[in-house]
Amino acid sequence: MSWFDRLLSLSPRAQKSAAHSDLVFPPDFLASLERLRLVALKAMGGGLREGHRLGAYKGGQLEFHGHRSYSPGDELRYVDWNTYARLGKPYVKEFAREEAGVLHILLDATPSMSLGTPSKWTFARRVAALFAHVAYASKDSVYFYVFRGDGTLEQFPKRGTKGGIRVCMDFLEKAEVDAALPVAPVVPGREVGASAAPEQFLAKAVSNFLKHSSARGRTIVISDFWQAEEEVVAALARLSAAGYDISGIHVLAPEELQPDVEGELLARSVEEDGEVTLSASGDLGLRYTHELEAHRQTVEEAFKRRGGACLFERCDTSIEKVLIATLRQRRWVT
Repeated sequence: MSWFDRLLSLSPRAQKSAAHSDLVFPPDFLASLERLRLVALKAMGGGLREGHRLGAYKGGQLEFHGHRSYSPGDELRYVDWNTYARLGKPYVKEFAREEAGVLHILLDATPSMSLGTPSKWTFARRVAALFAHVAYASKDSVYFYVFRGDGTLEQFPKRGTKGGIRVCMDFLEKAEVDAALPVAPVVPGREVGASAAPEQFLAKAVSNFLKHSSARGRTIVISDFWQAEEEVVAALARLSAAGYDISGIHVLAPEELQPDVEGELLARSVEEDGEVTLSASGDLGLRYTHELEAHRQTVEEAFKRRGGACLFERCDTSIEKVLIATLRQRRWVT
């Protein structure tokens, strides 16, 4: 990273978007979501409510799970005597109780998520709504954590309260992205482009998440990942080490992928106190594209090294047509 460690609102189209209609899916699409299941979402046991996944309990009430060889001490009532009569070897029937899986979704609400048309924040909430519909239809447990520039979390549902698709949609509709920082006045003696060290908001968000979350499960981080690469890697490593199955959706706006600029620029960061002068002539565009691709690959690799996956999408991607097909193809849902 280096020269674009603070990436830069190069488009005047950055705006908030919290329209109610953004999170309303067509009825036929909603019906298709209710038939889906989240893949690789483990039932964690420990008293979770009934669901559609084989849980950790064996020998209870009951979904047949399979056979294994008899071991001394196994209860004779679980011996499959028909198999023993055929094969002459004792096998034990195993059963599992269906339980609910656990899904955690971390939503980046820092100022840079306001970029794009529709905004990255709108896309993130629509993806979260998609997963919510699938999870509730599957009787899985889903929790949302909106993290902000100061590292604080807004959790839904809160401890001791019940969720539900209606209140979940209401929460997502009302959740707002952080406002961009005001441009600081020029301070005598400070160079243009100088700024305080950026807050490690992802690291703080993960710390707060681990304090609030008790049920291990799959954790999906939806973000533009405009943070220092070492911070992203460290935060994901901490989540994985705590026992969470991590995945990510890396979302960027079209103007971030291909900035339509030329000439001399004064670029202002939306998340830090600072400005930087740039010239769009020469090889700036090529350097930007190279650095951006390297950053994207680093984020993707950080998930892969910990057994997860990371999808990269533009914020103007169609949820109903394109994203759902990608999720099926990559076997996030089935």
